[in-house]
Amino acid sequence: MVLLLLSAAALGFPVVLPRLARPYAGPPAWPGAVTFSGERAWADLGTLATRFPRRWSGGPDRQAAAHWLADRLTRIGLEGQRETFRAWMGGPSPTVLENIWALSPGTDRRNEIVVLVGNYDMAPTSFQAASDTAGHVATILELARVLTAVPHRRTLLFLFPDGEEWGMLGARHFVRTYPQRRQIVAALSIEDLDPGPLAALGIDGIGQFRGFAPAWLRALAADAALREGYRTDEVPPVLEWIQRSLLISSTDQGPFLGAGIPAIDLAGRTDDAVLKARVYHLPEDTIEHMQPASLLAYGRIQERIVRAIDTLSVVPSEESVYLRLGPGLVVPSWPLCAVQVVVFAPLAAALALRWRPGQAPPGVMGQEVLRAGAVLGVLLVWVVTIKLLPWLGLLPRYALYAPPPRHPLLTGVLWPAVVVSLAVLAAAALGGRLLLPRRPAAGPEEVEHRVGALLGVLALLVVVTLAANPFAAVTFLLPPALLWIWIRMRPSTLGRAANAVLVAGGFTPVVLLLAQYAATLQVGWYILWYVFLGIAYGQFTPVQVVPAFATLAVGIRLLAVGVWAAHPIHLIVAAISSATGFRTDARSPRRPG
Repeated sequence: MVLLLLSAAALGFPVVLPRLARPYAGPPAWPGAVTFSGERAWADLGTLATRFPRRWSGGPDRQAAAHWLADRLTRIGLEGQRETFRAWMGGPSPTVLENIWALSPGTDRRNEIVVLVGNYDMAPTSFQAASDTAGHVATILELARVLTAVPHRRTLLFLFPDGEEWGMLGARHFVRTYPQRRQIVAALSIEDLDPGPLAALGIDGIGQFRGFAPAWLRALAADAALREGYRTDEVPPVLEWIQRSLLISSTDQGPFLGAGIPAIDLAGRTDDAVLKARVYHLPEDTIEHMQPASLLAYGRIQERIVRAIDTLSVVPSEESVYLRLGPGLVVPSWPLCAVQVVVFAPLAAALALRWRPGQAPPGVMGQEVLRAGAVLGVLLVWVVTIKLLPWLGLLPRYALYAPPPRHPLLTGVLWPAVVVSLAVLAAAALGGRLLLPRRPAAGPEEVEHRVGALLGVLALLVVVTLAANPFAAVTFLLPPALLWIWIRMRPSTLGRAANAVLVAGGFTPVVLLLAQYAATLQVGWYILWYVFLGIAYGQFTPVQVVPAFATLAVGIRLLAVGVWAAHPIHLIVAAISSATGFRTDARSPRRPG
């Protein structure tokens, strides 16, 4: 009854969160006049899109586009900087990438830097990339003109990175190598102006492997859009929770947030979903689908945001751990973290009930932990094999992420790589089976203790994941924590099926997320291949991969214990073994008493 009540209370945590929310008001947007010129920006959009229509990283127009960008910055009155670096992009050798940037020193706060960043490369499956990326490059160039035409308090840095489509490689390189990176107080990723009429300002705050956009930047951006008569598009709280659980960014604010720098992504959104899907990363992304009025409104919103940050007396310093429930309403860090810990109370109670002193046979729980560790070892051997495939020439080499959406590799499975990895997995599993001693058949009490040991491993994973990412802990470990505590010795076929359902139910969030991302990336069942590539290239970090496979190892062992070991034949063998005093394997008989 105690477990049931605690589980019901844990499931009710979404109801509790609104009661913990507090009103939030960020700094207002710039209320004065704006001078953004839509005509000049439109001219730059047309030039970049039509003169350099194949400017993807390593493409035929990329270097010429970089020359043009540096020249435009010089004409504005800024000294353009160019920095090259190399990264693997699927070719036989590393590709030369190039970042372009320029600095406009501030007056009294010149040691505080505000970065306006927007990539100029494009997806190799596109043509012109007018909406993604010529629109936002033209916007930043016009912002550079109007913002530097008059004195500004803080230093402004206009950054055009390369390699965004392949894991934000240019922004990641800049954040890691820029000498004054600790002086950056805010970064605005001005990214993607959708084709068609502008309907909203899209706000994205996902960090690359860590961090999230601060609430003050999100509130300021929303106010800027409102002053221009536009709404903001932000994900609902459930999806924000999932974003915070995964922390896989797709735009250039990601590396800045990952480095601990306040950042946000600002996109121009249309309501014409059909048109957007027709041009996204495809040859139809041409200037004919763009609208000058949308570019003007988008630029005016961005100008209000930048001028507001520049005039702040002090740039806010806030925690990135919170949850936005709606406009002006957030759940602060400390009550949120408290809820994320308390929901695991049923698991703690289950362990307290199972781990009673003196009840477990000597070594039984330790042996089960060892077996779970062996399963994890086998799975990690598979992971390491997948990571080695690019180095063995069985997969093309990429620096960090799998190729961008619409790339043919995402739906073109390289079966030799898959077969080799599965062969290694099978060999590792067979080796583990031969190395570990065969267990005697388990009786009912021993099964209970073995399940208790596995729940202890799960609890350890919960503690580790709560420390690393409490959102991920709740998303991926709360379902197992609430379901697996009910696994019991059930010899009947129906009972063993119930145990199997409980184990499988613990992985429901993973299945749902795979389905969601399959729809988002438009890859269907190839989402499994996408995850395979993500593991190979580092899109999923060790902090994510090891706990995920450790949870899978616990689930596999629970199936072995709660389904296979609970088979009636195994129980009969265990009873005979107990009555005769002999083991059921080939080793020496057990001494009675």
